[in-house]
Amino acid sequence: MKPLRTLPVLPALLLAAFASADPPVSLYLAGDSTIAQKLVTRRPETGWGEMLQQYFDIDRVRVQNHARNGRSTRTFLSEGRWRAIVDALRPGDYVFIQFGHNDGSADKMDRYTPPADYRANLARFVAEVRAKQANPVLMTPVMRRRFDENGVFYDAHGEYPDIVRSVAAELRVPLIDMHRSSERVLREYGAERSRRLFLHLAPGENANYPQGLEDNTHFSPAGAEVMAGLAVEGIRQSVPALAAHLAQPGPVQRPAAIVDASHGGAGGDRIDGVPAYRTISAAVSAAPAEGTEPYVIRVRGGRYREKLSIDKPNVHLVGDGRDATLLTYDVAAGHRGPGGAPYGTRGSWTLRIAAPGFRLEGMTVENAFDYMANAARPDSDSAKLRGTQAVAVMLDEGSDRAVFRDCRLSGHQDTLFPNAGRSYFHRCEILGSVDFIFGAGRAVFEECDIVSRDRGSATNNGYVTAPSTPIAQPYGFVFVRSRLRKETPEMAPGSVTLGRPWHPSGRPDAIGSAVFIDTWMDDHVGATGWSPMTSTNAAGERVEHQPRDARFFEYGTTGPGAVPSPSRRVLTAEQAAEYTIVRVLDGWDPRP
Repeated sequence: MKPLRTLPVLPALLLAAFASADPPVSLYLAGDSTIAQKLVTRRPETGWGEMLQQYFDIDRVRVQNHARNGRSTRTFLSEGRWRAIVDALRPGDYVFIQFGHNDGSADKMDRYTPPADYRANLARFVAEVRAKQANPVLMTPVMRRRFDENGVFYDAHGEYPDIVRSVAAELRVPLIDMHRSSERVLREYGAERSRRLFLHLAPGENANYPQGLEDNTHFSPAGAEVMAGLAVEGIRQSVPALAAHLAQPGPVQRPAAIVDASHGGAGGDRIDGVPAYRTISAAVSAAPAEGTEPYVIRVRGGRYREKLSIDKPNVHLVGDGRDATLLTYDVAAGHRGPGGAPYGTRGSWTLRIAAPGFRLEGMTVENAFDYMANAARPDSDSAKLRGTQAVAVMLDEGSDRAVFRDCRLSGHQDTLFPNAGRSYFHRCEILGSVDFIFGAGRAVFEECDIVSRDRGSATNNGYVTAPSTPIAQPYGFVFVRSRLRKETPEMAPGSVTLGRPWHPSGRPDAIGSAVFIDTWMDDHVGATGWSPMTSTNAAGERVEHQPRDARFFEYGTTGPGAVPSPSRRVLTAEQAAEYTIVRVLDGWDPRP
């Protein structure tokens, strides 16, 4: 909160615990459809840029993919996409620049860029990146698949690749020659085998392309993997400072399984030696029951409607990005399950974790129950559901050391239920309205966006947390360098509180703990800070529990919602120093 600036400087212990030694380097990708992150409606089309993050430790290098389908250097500038990269650059960042496919399309005047303008645009890109003390890297365009009637490969890019090479030489810019390396691959694969690198689909094979497709420009997931590998080869040869950040000395380790909603074969059929499945559940079923090593499942971009329970240890789900890979289900507590009984809160999950060593990365998990549509029904409507709790992710008994990175967890009431074990959330986005982070577990949220959804109320749009931390457990939920955001600009100021104390079944030993450290808060957070909560005890009596009796604190919070108030208790610097990540997580450090 703002007045805390008068307190002593935070001790070195806490600074060391919550600050990385070096902030991650950002690697920006500027380019066209051969690189870009794809929409679900275009899958299995895949840009090679989607595959690049897996080569880097995300805590050291973060890939920021700004490439878009159909863009040339000219349109990338005119649409403001280049400016967005330049404005975000920090000293030491990298920008990979690969255009040419659309610049050279003389038959498409909405994107065509004459060679002289193409050269000038590349030079401008280099100059503006260097002006921000960042590092430009030029890349020649990747090859299209072109074979004549005799199966002889030929190029269709004209002079554009040579212009890139010339600009790189003149301005002394590192060059990754994807044009020549991808030509080598296509020649090695030959006319027939190279088809699998591109988007070749039979009629009826994929719902996005019911008539089938013969596309020799855009990549299949396998083709994108190959091209990303060529980019990494180029990094090793031409960008040694960035190569030092590569997570592995060679190509990335293959996943144990691949999930692709468009997979046309039988479950377990191998693609390039790796078993492939259409559903995440099927891939998890194939994991060892007592695996001691990470069982990595690559989940390709797509929409997976599954109610997924994981009770095997060390399962890792790695998606193609939170905007590309979606796990969704849509039941709430009041819905009835297959046996006829209501699901209840504890059964309403989309994803349930009941084993140690779980990891989720680059995915969205949502509970798609339509809370707002249900709320709009009149109370007299028999279709109106009374049990509106709808969990997206539940960490159940058996879960421990669960890691969530670069994920989105979305719901309304009771989105995230870390009820057991230890969990760590890093650079995640968590959306909800009522008690949307609740439970009895230990959890750290570092550099996360916690987004309150607008219920349309002028006074009450919900509560961020509802911890039920056991009294013998010293820590519950700790938010570090995170942001409390609101879903819409119109959301009523002061209509959300930071949390309320949950006493399941009135349990007196549930003394909730939620602490916000160095966290920014928008104005939807009100001066009251915390709310009371009622429960029914074993005797059937309604009891109101006050936030002052819980372990609710702040330290160093800022922003319009960091309002000084007697009801918002503040830690001293010495007290805040006790909230290190390792201490909160009882000796476990999830960051290496």
